Amino acid sequence: MLVKWPRVSVAGSVCHQPLIIEDFFPSILEMAGVKQSQTVQKIDGQSFVSLIKTPTADIQSRALYWHYPNQWGPKGPGIGASSAILLDDWKLIYYHQNQSVELFNLKTDIGEQNNLASKNRAKVTELSRLLGDTLKQSNAQMPSLKDGGARIPYPSAN
Repeated sequence: MLVKWPRVSVAGSVCHQPLIIEDFFPSILEMAGVKQSQTVQKIDGQSFVSLIKTPTADIQSRALYWHYPNQWGPKGPGIGASSAILLDDWKLIYYHQNQSVELFNLKTDIGEQNNLASKNRAKVTELSRLLGDTLKQSNAQMPSLKDGGARIPYPSAN
């Protein structure tokens, strides 16, 4: 993301903090000076204004989540209905069709080529539990199997 905000952003600075689309709404509210907004639902995301002002700001680490319960495009390896979590350097992908997982350390494998799920079961358990709990709390829709109509389970620590 490129940012130009005269007298606010630091020219030529680089920030490595991951953001997600949900962060834009609270950021725009803060930029506009809106202190308290009344919305129908909880505002997801966190403002990234502090990162624009100070790119090296030390902000609390948080998990980012993606949930795609439907098949929208082409099929192929790594493409399909899935949910994912990114926490620190670790990314876990849960594939709905066969309830399999892939685990990647993005610090050493940004291209997601080396699946570490079988080598790091503790991290799989931790991230699966976080992902499953978050999906349950938000009442996320899970797909159904074509054969028999059974609902795909949320990811779990099992």
